[in-house]
Amino acid sequence: MKKVRLVLLAAVFVVLLTAVLAEVLLRLFPSWYTDYGNNIYYRYTEDKNILTLEPNQDTSSSHACYNISKIKTNSAGYRSYEWDKLGRFRIAVLGDSFVEARQAAEDAHFSAVLRGLLAVDVLNFGVSGYGTIHEYLQYVRDVRSFKPNVVILFFCTFNDVNGNSCKLMADGSLLSCARMENGAVVIDEKKGKKKFKTLINYLYRYYKTALFLKTVYLQHRVDPGAREKTNVLPEDYYSYMPPKGDWPEAWALTEHFLAELKKETEKDNATLIVIPVVEYIRMVRNPALELRKALGVEAPKEFDPELPVRRLHEIAARNNIIFYNPEPFFRRYRDAHNLPPPYFSYRCEGHWNPMTHFLMANMAAQYLIKNGIIATDDNTALAAIENNLRRSPVEILGEPAYKEIYEGGFYNSTVR
Repeated sequence: MKKVRLVLLAAVFVVLLTAVLAEVLLRLFPSWYTDYGNNIYYRYTEDKNILTLEPNQDTSSSHACYNISKIKTNSAGYRSYEWDKLGRFRIAVLGDSFVEARQAAEDAHFSAVLRGLLAVDVLNFGVSGYGTIHEYLQYVRDVRSFKPNVVILFFCTFNDVNGNSCKLMADGSLLSCARMENGAVVIDEKKGKKKFKTLINYLYRYYKTALFLKTVYLQHRVDPGAREKTNVLPEDYYSYMPPKGDWPEAWALTEHFLAELKKETEKDNATLIVIPVVEYIRMVRNPALELRKALGVEAPKEFDPELPVRRLHEIAARNNIIFYNPEPFFRRYRDAHNLPPPYFSYRCEGHWNPMTHFLMANMAAQYLIKNGIIATDDNTALAAIENNLRRSPVEILGEPAYKEIYEGGFYNSTVR
């Protein structure tokens, strides 16, 4: 028995020593597996039960084809400046990872550029993974306390619809979701599971070995359905097809939360504007060919990337919500400047590159001024915005950044 205890103690000692040595080595010699896009952390707030970024972060964001050296969050837990001294006119920007924008530098993401163009407060409430239900809950529990005059909601048709539905949400997600029961909307906030998730996140944040093992698993797990081309259309792409199965309910939930958000913003005398995210699949000239090349999937006859934008427009019209679609401009810009793939994103992933944030902010500023949503007597401001929209990609990005993004290089925001 004594020998067994000694063997067990020796085994425990070896495991602990290995863990300590591994941690020391990973901290002395950081690797792709500990830095690959894992430097930004999130939290579930106890009182509001919503997901935000952790406050007061000063970090970076890396991916296979870009490095953004500076990502900061404010004390409220969002990627923005401090909101302690706000002016009279305020714009709140809601959305998911496109609005959070870890793919663009501090002064180059949509909210920062729009703030500079209009000289008003633009508050970035973007959080990765959000759908309409999360933006609604976020507005009621957090955003409205900042008393915005205008609320801009960026809607990602690729995953915002299924992100609202408990039936279609990705397995393991701890974000709130909803379902229909006897004609009523029931929200599942998953409160009981979030404390454990927070504990796991702290482990990944402060113990590099755990993060290393997690990243190795995620990148090299045996998952033929995800790593090999199949003839099965991935679930997210079903949003580009007539709703079947659980999708009609997901669309009904989407309309419900947009309508509820409209009611809440009206109570606050705020103007709600819904804008579809400029998505890669709608910028390519041949979406069916793109599916075949990227996924090895033949597009079903019903496949129509424009379908969710039309449905979103119809929902907005039924609920008296302002709807603004910038995608026709982006197609014209693509053709006028002979813009090559990846068009308005990065070659390694579909989020906007800095040029797209710049153009989108100028488009939004132009819309707000021309439609009298923001008052200005400065005609030079509108002229400058319209001139910005005529600038070429090289003029906006600079030649080094243009080559890095469009000619197969690695975009590094620190080298300018």
